[in-house]
Amino acid sequence: MNAKHQWFKIDERLRFVAIGLINTVIRYLLFIAAGMLIGIRHYQYALIASWFLSSFTAFLGYKLLVFQSSGSHLKEYGKSVLIWTVSYFINALMLSALVGKLSINAYLAQGLSITVLTVINYLLFKHFAFRPPQKTFLEKIYNLWE
Repeated sequence: MNAKHQWFKIDERLRFVAIGLINTVIRYLLFIAAGMLIGIRHYQYALIASWFLSSFTAFLGYKLLVFQSSGSHLKEYGKSVLIWTVSYFINALMLSALVGKLSINAYLAQGLSITVLTVINYLLFKHFAFRPPQKTFLEKIYNLWE
C-alpha cells in the first residue's frame, strides 16, 4: 500500500495536528526571522508577517491532506482567512497579556499561544471552512421518499 493511502488511514485529528505542527514550525521560524529582522520589540508586526506568510501552506495542507475537501479553493480560502483573522486577534490578545502584563518572554508566550489556538482552529476548520456541503431542505424531503 502506498504512503498516500496509509496517510489517510490516520485519524483526521492526528493529521490536523501533524500538518498543524509542520505549519507551526514554519510560522514560528517566520516569527523568529521577522523578530530578528525588525526587532523583537515589534513582536506584533512579526506576528502579522508570520501569520500571513504561513497561511498559504497551511491552507493547502489542511484542504488536501487533512479534510480532503473538494470544495471551491477560493471560497474555502476565504473562510480560512476569516478563521485565521479571528485566531490572529486571539493570538494578539494572548501575547499582549503574556508579554505585556505577565512579562513572559515573547518567544515562549508565542509557543504557549500556538498550543491553545491549535484546538480552537481544528474545530473552526472542521465545522466551518471545510464542512461538507449540506443538503437543502427539499433534498432531505425528496430523500425521504426514496
